[in-house]
Amino acid sequence: MFLSPGEKILKYRKHYKIKQEDITGDKVSKTYLGMVESGRKSLSKKMSVIFYKNLKRIVEELGEELTITYESFIETSEEQAKKYLDKVIKDREINNKWLVEEGILKVSKIDQIKYIIDLAEMYLKLENTNEARRMYSKLFQRITEIKKYEKEFEIFINLCAKHEKYEIISLLFNKYKDDILANQILKRNDKIYYLYLFSLYKDKEKNYLNIENEINEYLKIIKNRVIKNNCLNILAEIYIESDIEKGIELYFLILKKAVTLEEKLHTLYSLGKILINSKKNNELKNIYLKLNKIYEKKIIKNNEEKFKLLYNLGKLSEYFEKKNESRTFYIEALIIGKGIEVPLKEVIDIINRLFKMFEKSDYYSLISIEKEYLRILESYEDFKPVIKLFEYYYKNYPHKMEEKFNLFGNYLE
Repeated sequence: MFLSPGEKILKYRKHYKIKQEDITGDKVSKTYLGMVESGRKSLSKKMSVIFYKNLKRIVEELGEELTITYESFIETSEEQAKKYLDKVIKDREINNKWLVEEGILKVSKIDQIKYIIDLAEMYLKLENTNEARRMYSKLFQRITEIKKYEKEFEIFINLCAKHEKYEIISLLFNKYKDDILANQILKRNDKIYYLYLFSLYKDKEKNYLNIENEINEYLKIIKNRVIKNNCLNILAEIYIESDIEKGIELYFLILKKAVTLEEKLHTLYSLGKILINSKKNNELKNIYLKLNKIYEKKIIKNNEEKFKLLYNLGKLSEYFEKKNESRTFYIEALIIGKGIEVPLKEVIDIINRLFKMFEKSDYYSLISIEKEYLRILESYEDFKPVIKLFEYYYKNYPHKMEEKFNLFGNYLE
């Protein structure tokens, strides 16, 4: 806690059960001390010396030692907060988030903005993007225009997108709409406007017609090819909701125009999901063959991208009832996904699918994946696979059911 000199006096008085008159002596009124303690009056230099000496003397008479120095005693709460925040930023280490929050509130409005930006940049250097996002959120709660903070605005928008906080992006654009247009931020950064359009699409109260019109207008002026491709993907998703054939047609057009492997994979994954739901087997087989060819060429080096490819190949193989292939893809995806940042929702889905397809002879594979599932449950609760796991044991090893009920019962309570 960051205490004013008056609050420190009150703290020590209560701790040692000291009366006000013992601190003030004969020369100062108790009323003055009361006002200092409550923050209604500042403590003068002269009075601070008197109060500190009296407090120190009384504590020593009680057989104890006053642990605070005079320099620390006269420090204001704002000075203490600044020292603390400066140290946190210098050391790049936060042991108490609540103390950081309190420190920010103790300094002036101008200093609050400075420290919030410094802390956000510190979190970015530490690769803690969610805490950086939280800090930037505090910044934009405090400012009314973004002219001086365009860099921070763009970083914050990207962080919100990374953590799927699309409603915040919509709110930001609504709050600073005039400022954004006046400073021509969108003309300098196509990605920012794309993220705004994407946030509108993700909005639960979305109006597809308005978004479609806005995207089509934007497509006329956009220059960045990658962003244009991303906007077309939003448009395709909108079409899927209202006219699935039109959406599929646009996705195949996007696939045809795709330049990078990343663009091709993203479109193939989207098409795979849509075609499975609509049971368009001929087109789906073509998607499967394209993805399998990419897998066989081993051209993907990034493990996160490998995980996505294997996960999608597993689902397509499963759809076409290629059980052995599907199981192989899923298990390889779990092996690659272990220890890297992949969506746990997808990991759980793979585990659920494997538990469903395992035979009695797969017991040792099941045990290994069961252990991994238990590890995940420590931090991410999703119990869908438990049902499939119990079904497996009931069918193949009924004598183990009680043991498994007891094991998973600890998580289900």
